[in-house]
Order: sequence, then structure tokens, then C-alpha cells
Amino acid sequence: MLRYMKRLLIVTVLTLVLSAGCTDRGPNVPDRPVSEGGIMEELDHDFFQELFLQIGRNASAKGPRVPLQIKMYTPEGSIPWIHGGQPKPVPLLVLLPPQDGRAYYFFNHGLKQLADELIAEGAIKPMAIACVENDPIFGGYFYAGHSPAAGDYDALIGDALIDVLYNEKELPLIDSLSKRGIGGVGMGAYGAFRAALMHKGVFSSISATDGPLDFDGPDGDGGFVELFNDALIEQGLLGDPEWRTEFDSSGAWHLSRLFIGGALAFSPHDTMVDKTEIYHIIDTLEGRYRITIPDSQRFVIDDTMTLITEVVKSDQFNFDFHLPFDNTGKPYSPIWNMWLENNLEQIMLDNPSPGSQFRDVRIWIGSSSEFEFGNYRQQTLSWIDWLRHSALDPRQIEVKEYSGYPGNPATNDQYIYDLMRDILIFHSKAFEED
Repeated sequence: MLRYMKRLLIVTVLTLVLSAGCTDRGPNVPDRPVSEGGIMEELDHDFFQELFLQIGRNASAKGPRVPLQIKMYTPEGSIPWIHGGQPKPVPLLVLLPPQDGRAYYFFNHGLKQLADELIAEGAIKPMAIACVENDPIFGGYFYAGHSPAAGDYDALIGDALIDVLYNEKELPLIDSLSKRGIGGVGMGAYGAFRAALMHKGVFSSISATDGPLDFDGPDGDGGFVELFNDALIEQGLLGDPEWRTEFDSSGAWHLSRLFIGGALAFSPHDTMVDKTEIYHIIDTLEGRYRITIPDSQRFVIDDTMTLITEVVKSDQFNFDFHLPFDNTGKPYSPIWNMWLENNLEQIMLDNPSPGSQFRDVRIWIGSSSEFEFGNYRQQTLSWIDWLRHSALDPRQIEVKEYSGYPGNPATNDQYIYDLMRDILIFHSKAFEED
């Protein structure tokens, strides 16, 4: 009898333990709503007309053409085959990474987790976020379009890319100016503003962090001008009379590659075809990649003072370029002026009604005095000052000053996660304003 009593006691104790374990689930229950967005990874696209000869992307004997990588965050409920249920059209935000940034740049800095969290909290409205890669060869061409070697990003970012995304059958987007924004980090900040200036009425909100936003700084002798020496010193070529044949594109030389990418976009030796004629030469393709271009459509720089000829080699095409400085690190005006034609200030002034490109457009800019690379802090502050004196409504421009922590300053992009929170909230509020 005692044996059975012991068994009954053990069963009773186990039952009480299991009951407690089943009912007390407090620590495992989320204390806030949860949102689970997804990532569309099948949006890579061959923008043939815009990037038909871009270095590393055009077809060759080594393989087929390389499509542009596009990765898209999709909020819960927007894509039926990912989330189930009926599709819910959402606003669109395009994000451009900095130099050397790939399509997963923002995701690697926590974009998906942050967007899920903010949507669940109600801090932002659900939105689709398209992340576009920067160039993997030289790190980027400023998202500009002046030569086939660099690509025609002017026809891509604010035009062809938008068409591709809105024609994606599985991606229901709200096709409205008030529901479309663009943002960028570093070089991507320049690309975001350039796209908005080149394509008036396409984006209703712009966000940017420190980037090359004013090439010559507030007084005309700052910005990149202060970095010409550094690029030559980086390669040990300052004052070297043979510098043009020794200038290299080593991956370790971040600043040098920045100027190479810019030169291929702003001051290529041979455009091979005027950018406005790109759509007219598609029918001249013979075989896989042979192109015949009339000389009347080409623009070649005869000046050889800063011509670099040994960096990009091609049997078919001339991918040489001109740097905007000489071997002493001083600006070389004939070429530097070509860069200044692409300064954001000048692009704005070239419009018959300067500033009209940003009418009814909300702008957010993040900047830090601790940011190190590229003299971007100075350029960014100069651009902010320009905007504030360009007949824009001061309420259109929001400036965020940020900093790091003792022993961990806000250098380069390690604080992108924190900035993305403000960026997403900014665009969400803009999307709510009609």
C-alpha cells in the first residue's frame, strides 16, 4: 500500500509541475506586436539600354551580361505568395548605398529587423524598400550618366528603375508621387539628390547622410579640391612626372578609386556616344557585343594633361579617363570644370526655374562632425546652406546632427542602423502627407 501511495504522490507532483509549465507562459509571450516582412531577391534586372557597356557588366567572352542587383524589403501582407492573404499596395522607398555598397548593404546593417520593428510599433506605415547595388568594380560612378563605361544612371535611377519596380506583377505599389521617396548614404546621398533634380516630380521625399554634395565646398576651394593631394599621396605619386602611367586602381586605395569612378562618369576620354543617343544605337549591335558608333555621336577630349590610359583595358572600346587634378594636386580647370557641371548646385541652377525641382519635396539630411571620409561633412553642410538660401520653405528641410560615443565616434557608416530609424520615420511621415 505504501508503494502505491508513493506512486500517487509522484504523479500528483508531476501533474502540478506540468500544469504550472503550461499555464505560466508569460516570459515567452511578446510584449509588443510583431511584424514579419520579407525580402524579394529576384528583382535583379539587366538594364541593357542604360548599362549596355558598363565595365564589368557588358557581355564578353568570359560570360553573359551581369544584371544590376536589386533587393526589396516587403512589409507583411504586401506580397501574397510570401505573406499570404490579399495584397496591400504600399509606398515605395529607393535606397542607394555608399561607395562599394552592394544591394544587401542596408540589410547587413539591420534594415529588415528595424522596418519590422517600426511597423509593428506603429512608428512607420508599411512600405516597400528597394535597395540598389553600387558598382562593384570601382565602387561607384556617383549614380551619374555621362559615358557607356560608367552607365547612364540619369536614365536609370529616376526612370527605368521606377518602371521596372512598378511593372513587377508580384509587387503592388501605390503609383503616386506622394508615396514615393529616395534616400542614400555617402555617394548614394549624391545619387539621391541628383535623381530628384534630374527627374522633377518623381520623388516627394529625399533623405541623405554625409556625402559628396558640394564638389568645391562653400568657397570654391574646398570639398574635393582639398583631397586631390591625398589621392596622389595615397599612391606615392605627388609631384611624380610619370604619374599618369603609374596611377593605379588598387582596391586598398579608396580615395583613388573614388576619383576614377567619378572621372569615368564626368570626364571620360571618349564618350563613344552622346548619352542622349544611347537608345538609338541598340539596333547597331552585331553578334554579342560589337557596336558601331558614328563619329558624329562621339565626344572625345583632345587634352592629354591629366589623361589616364592604363587603368581600364579593352580591345574594342576606349575606357580611358581624365582626372580633375595635375601631378601637383592642383585642380586642372579644363577637366575640373566638367566635374563642376555635375555639382548639385549647378544642376539646380541649370533648371529654368532653380529650386522648382524640390517644390513640395521634403528633405532630411543627417551629418556628423565625426564623419571622416571624403571631406563629406564640409560638402554636406555647404549643400544644406545652399538649400536654405534657394527660396525653399525652411520647413521642407530637416537636419539631423548625430555623434557616436566616447571611444567610439561616428566615423564612416557604423551608425547607419541608428540613422535608418530616423530615415524610415521621416519618409513614412512624408508618405502620409498628400
